[in-house]
Amino acid sequence: MSPLAPIPTQAPWQQAFAASGCLDRPHIAAAFAQDALVRRLEASGVEAVLHEPADHSRAVLGLHNPSETEARINLNTLLPERADCTWRFLSGSMHTSHAADGVYVHLDASGTAWLTAAP
Repeated sequence: MSPLAPIPTQAPWQQAFAASGCLDRPHIAAAFAQDALVRRLEASGVEAVLHEPADHSRAVLGLHNPSETEARINLNTLLPERADCTWRFLSGSMHTSHAADGVYVHLDASGTAWLTAAP
């Protein structure tokens, strides 16, 4: 499966969106609406799901590290079409580092994080 292949909106993903109060924000809620585009992504063993409203005005990215060691993922490699976006933390546990090839998200063992970005 292509890393950018769409999946049905109702497709299960084990990690629930747990950002208390975030779904009250219209731009976040739109990414979880019935007509939102949902894509599963995978890179370096990290599970990811990208939610975008129908107009692609916002992205909400969920990342989960299923391993027992820290994982590091390059956001520019994972989502090259959003390489120019500024990602903002919503919930979970992570830290970032910057390199010449982009921003890296570091997830703890079994860690989950949610981020959002606008074009």
